Amino acid sequence: MKSFLSLGIGKSAPTFEAPKPASGILPHQEEESLANLWVDITKSEAGCCKLGTEVRSYRDAIKDVQEAEEKLIKDLSNSGISSFSPQLHQALDEYLSVTMEMKPKSEETSSTVQQVLGDPVKQYHALYEPLDTFRRRRDAQLITVQKIQDKLDRLKLKGKRTTDVIVERDSAQRHLKELNKQLLNESRKFHSLRQPFLQPCIQAYVQTQVDYYGTANSQFSSQVQVSRGAHQIKDAEYEAIMGDHLKRIKSLNIVAM
Repeated sequence: MKSFLSLGIGKSAPTFEAPKPASGILPHQEEESLANLWVDITKSEAGCCKLGTEVRSYRDAIKDVQEAEEKLIKDLSNSGISSFSPQLHQALDEYLSVTMEMKPKSEETSSTVQQVLGDPVKQYHALYEPLDTFRRRRDAQLITVQKIQDKLDRLKLKGKRTTDVIVERDSAQRHLKELNKQLLNESRKFHSLRQPFLQPCIQAYVQTQVDYYGTANSQFSSQVQVSRGAHQIKDAEYEAIMGDHLKRIKSLNIVAM
């Protein structure tokens, strides 16, 4: 069973390949414990994969929103619509001001999500490399045991002497049990590190979102209050004027419906 996951931001994560089944060769309890543990590891990696995809999408969305707002301002300025109304011209200037003030924050946020979650995920998956070394050694020894067992079965069918092969098989099985125990212990360690390693990173990622939206809300809300104060008009009248302006904007060819 293989799981091909892309957890690192912009790069593929390692291939998580489960240990080969060893039913009838290893004790049932040990075989079942290892198999169940790797099912849990694979499920957890699938969750991280979704999280990684979400982080990439969020990072790209922040950039796209900033670029879209800058393009909208440019298109509105080039359209000449602001010349129809002093209030609309002022609103466009205010929108430009806030958008430009938000640009450094947008760039900072896009970079921060990589630092607080993208890079740590890569660092966490670097811990998988020694674990995978144990898995490959264990699987290689399993294949060796299976080959010796096949050889033993053929000798038995032919009625030939099997003493030396039995000794060889038993020795190989003991080594396999040792490797399997090591793999089980290392797998548990790897799996147990996930929460303490990644939870602070996820919390930092969420805090980055909170900071970004808090800054955006503060900037735009502050500008709206300043704008209304400058216009010295009632809320209902202000909203009616802006509603009329928005209808004109939507009627332009540059605005996608």
